Amino acid sequence: MKRRKRESASTAVSGTDSDQLLLDVAIYYYDQRLTQEDIAQRVGTSRSTVSRMLEEARERGIVHIKINYPWKRRHELEDRLVQRFGLQEARVLVGNERPDEEIRRGMGELTARLVDGYVRDGQILGVSYGRSLASTIAALSPNRKVNLTVVPVLGALGSENPSIDGPDLVRRLAHAYGAVYRYLPVPLLVEDLRTRDALIQLPKVHGIITLAKKAQIVLIGIGSLAPENSSEIWKGYLDDRELARLKKLGAVGHMCGQFYDSQGKVLDLEVNQRSIGIGIKALSNIDHVIAVASGLGKKDAILGALRGKHLNILVTEDATATAILKEDGA
Repeated sequence: MKRRKRESASTAVSGTDSDQLLLDVAIYYYDQRLTQEDIAQRVGTSRSTVSRMLEEARERGIVHIKINYPWKRRHELEDRLVQRFGLQEARVLVGNERPDEEIRRGMGELTARLVDGYVRDGQILGVSYGRSLASTIAALSPNRKVNLTVVPVLGALGSENPSIDGPDLVRRLAHAYGAVYRYLPVPLLVEDLRTRDALIQLPKVHGIITLAKKAQIVLIGIGSLAPENSSEIWKGYLDDRELARLKKLGAVGHMCGQFYDSQGKVLDLEVNQRSIGIGIKALSNIDHVIAVASGLGKKDAILGALRGKHLNILVTEDATATAILKEDGA
């Protein structure tokens, strides 16, 4: 009886398609922690074939296993966040009382891996603003080009630090994947509703906002009203007295340039109506809303966003995650 030669797990496809399939399977298994059975169902094959594909990915150098990876995760906190708030996924960095900038860098590494696992040809990827997102994009080092369209989800901050502003982040993320990108040539916040209504009716502005609402992935930060978190973002838009008034009205955080309360309810405020972007409510129609935020000063803002279900993937660090779970339990 002749013995059949064992075929490569990727013989059904060849070349670039084969490499992409092996990469997808490796990301599902090592980054997204899916079981081999789950992966088999997702890619339409058997569990034994998935096992052979993982072996082939290591043999061909697509996967490099490094035991000394410095950014450790708290898997038990990730599981609790997913279960408590109905998330798709969570990533919780072991902070080890590192400086804020180093924690942002670590969260950026974790988020970059998540983003790379989700992006596909033909998708629209929306981007907000902030230091954590800048760290994420700096950590991206994809080994392939993806036919993406990268768009901002709200107007520009006009910040003195353009490296954390939407236009720069959109451009850098698009360049990482060899993708195309679009700008939204308006500010985040305008002086009155009449100006806002006039701007969003401009064909180019309306077209970009409409495109952003069709995104499959949005990469977004979560802002709080704590002075250390809000001063740079709202500089030139809202002064300390206005921010204090928002807090008295129940605001605990903001996403997409709009403020919400401790339960995630978007507040009926004029400032929310004067912002230009897709708005918080549009996030509920997007497949993967990846929010990156940490710090005890943002605890209430993150918890409000979770309660309001404005995100379905959270990246944070362990002290923040622990505080959020404790607060929600109380």
